[in-house]
Amino acid sequence: MAWEISNAAVERYLTQDRAGLGGGFAPSARARTLLPLARKVVLVLLVVMVVLITLSELGINIAPLLAGAGVIGLAIGFGAQKLVQDVITGFFILVEDAISIGDVVSVGGISGLVEDLSVRSIKLRDLSGNVHTVPFSSVDTVTNMTKTFSYYTTDVGVAYKEDTDQVSEVCKAVVDEMRDEPAFASDILEPLEVLGLDSFGDSAVNVKVRIKTRPIKQWGAAENSIVD
Repeated sequence: MAWEISNAAVERYLTQDRAGLGGGFAPSARARTLLPLARKVVLVLLVVMVVLITLSELGINIAPLLAGAGVIGLAIGFGAQKLVQDVITGFFILVEDAISIGDVVSVGGISGLVEDLSVRSIKLRDLSGNVHTVPFSSVDTVTNMTKTFSYYTTDVGVAYKEDTDQVSEVCKAVVDEMRDEPAFASDILEPLEVLGLDSFGDSAVNVKVRIKTRPIKQWGAAENSIVD
C-alpha cells in the first residue's frame, strides 16, 4: 500500500500540468531525473524487505540467509567492480546535477539527447535516431550543451571591399528583429554579440558572432537567422 501511494504521488507529480493548476511551472529537469531513480531504489528495498519478512513469518530462520547474502555480496563485489564504479560515478554525476533528462550532452565520445538515466548508465539518442547506452564508468568528461543557457556561434563572411562594422550592425539589427517576433522573443536572451575578426578567407574576412539563447534553443535560432 505504501508503495502504491508513493508511486502514484511521484507519477502524478511528473505528469500533471502544473500550469493548468495555476502553478505556472512544470517539474524541473532535476526532479524528472532523480525521482524515477529514487522510485526504483525504493522498489528494490521494499521487495527485499517483503521477502525477508515473509520468510520470517513462515518460520524460516533468515539469519543464515543474511550471512550467506553477505558472503555472496562480497564475492559479487570483487567480480563486479565495474558495476560498482558505474554506480558510484553515476551517483556523483547526478548529485552534482551535471546531467538531466532532456539535456543534449557529449559523454564517452558520443553526443545526443539524454532520454533516460539509470543507476549505472545514460541513454542517449543521436541525430540519426540511434540510442546509445553509455556506462557511467566510461564517462570522464561531461559536455552539457544545454545547461542554464546556450550559444549559437557562427562566422559571418564579409567581402574585403565591405565595411565590417556596417555589416556587424546589419546582423545585430536582424537578430533584434527576431527578438521582436513572438516565436523567438522568449528564446533569444540577448542581442547579437560580435566577438571580432576570426580569420581571413579567399574572398572575405570572417567575423565571429554569437547569439545567447535558452537551453536547447540555439539550433532553432540558427535555422531562422540569416547571419550564418
